Amino acid sequence: MPDKKILSDIRGFIASQNKNNKQIHSYREAKKSIQYFQNMAIGVELDNYKDVILQEETGLELGGMNKKSFLLVYPIREENLLTDGNITLIGPEIKSIHELSIDFGILLLISVKEVSSNKFKDLSSFTFISNSIEGFSIRSIPRKFWSRISRNVLNKGFSFEFLANAIIYLYRMKFKDLIEAIELIVISSHSDSIDEFLSVSADITHKLKEKWLKKLDSWKKRIDCDYDWGCEICPYQIECFEIKKVLMARNKREER
Repeated sequence: MPDKKILSDIRGFIASQNKNNKQIHSYREAKKSIQYFQNMAIGVELDNYKDVILQEETGLELGGMNKKSFLLVYPIREENLLTDGNITLIGPEIKSIHELSIDFGILLLISVKEVSSNKFKDLSSFTFISNSIEGFSIRSIPRKFWSRISRNVLNKGFSFEFLANAIIYLYRMKFKDLIEAIELIVISSHSDSIDEFLSVSADITHKLKEKWLKKLDSWKKRIDCDYDWGCEICPYQIECFEIKKVLMARNKREER
């Protein structure tokens, strides 16, 4: 059973980090999420916070061009393999971080009822998360994770525990008819832990890449695209759209 082995490897990785004296924080999803967000006075609502956080407004950057980072969303079929609402943080909490930019990674494990190709794409897209949390925005960058947290929400007590709760809540809201269980794992600051995790999670990335490439292959052949990242994070979206318009117009002329 591939998923069972993958999850066993991930739990073994967490145990090894504990043995290596890395900080491990274990949280549980808030039972009353809306009240939890209100108590923090930080807004969380689907597609209601689309502001871009400028450099001068940034209190902390997670990942980025010169940092190690990852974002993995992995759907599985078996609900009983996950402990619903579990949140694990490997590394320091935000209040203990003094740098302006850190290495960072997120793994979201989701037990789902079914995974069509369209649903898989929706589950894997983090754009709606960026648009739904006050003071938190995700930058577009190929094959890396890069986000910013504003100084304003940091002053209110924004933490990785809060971020994890917000992500889980938003996924439950957006995919309420699909999701059966969620676990979230965060790695902060420890670049060596990120390297180890990426090695352990190679089976996940292989399976996701295989699914992704199959979906993109036929479309890319039509527009002669050589890039290996997806459309949603591609820095050439506007140019690509213009090229597609030209190709469509040319095809129509050729059909006459």
